[in-house]
Amino acid sequence: MKRIPRKPSRLDPLTRFSGGPDCVNTRTISDFWQWAYSDIMQNVERGVLAEYIVATLLGVDNELRIPWLAYDLKLPNGKTVEVKTMSLLQAWYQKELSNPRVVIKPTRKWDPKTNIIEGTPKLHSDLYVICFFKADNHDTADPLNLAQWEFYVLPKKRIKSFWKEKKSISLEFLREQSIKSTTPFELRDEVMELCKSTSRVLASRCA
Repeated sequence: MKRIPRKPSRLDPLTRFSGGPDCVNTRTISDFWQWAYSDIMQNVERGVLAEYIVATLLGVDNELRIPWLAYDLKLPNGKTVEVKTMSLLQAWYQKELSNPRVVIKPTRKWDPKTNIIEGTPKLHSDLYVICFFKADNHDTADPLNLAQWEFYVLPKKRIKSFWKEKKSISLEFLREQSIKSTTPFELRDEVMELCKSTSRVLASRCA
């Protein structure tokens, strides 16, 4: 038995099931995806969707998602990104709109290649992209409409400074801190600019 599983490859949506009765063998992996993941208003599915949107906007969607890594995305320059989501709407009954917030906290890094977990919790990503799904009406809410999203990009240093006082970060807090939101059209440039800024800080420390 191999100790390290094979690297996953991108499935063709028309790939069929096999080895069973026709009621299953005639179905494709696309049928499964529709059955399992069509409700993208659910928190888990919406979170994965946001990761895909950010990965595509940053041009790194060629690498398949690996859920258990210490970060969500890796940029060509080696910087790592964690994607978090918050929303006014939920998939369940609400008496009122939610107070949008995300939890970002130090975690123990797990290495899938060795199955070893680090002892000390840390913040593992260089940049954090907080995705706010701002629709406030279920009749018009559409997570596939990028005009209904706004993005907040923060370097790890800023997250650390917040985490000393707060265990979660709300939309209200971001606005109080004058952290500007970016549109889907601006996100890549904002991330690249922050990458340059963090690199300059590291260079000055090493000088």
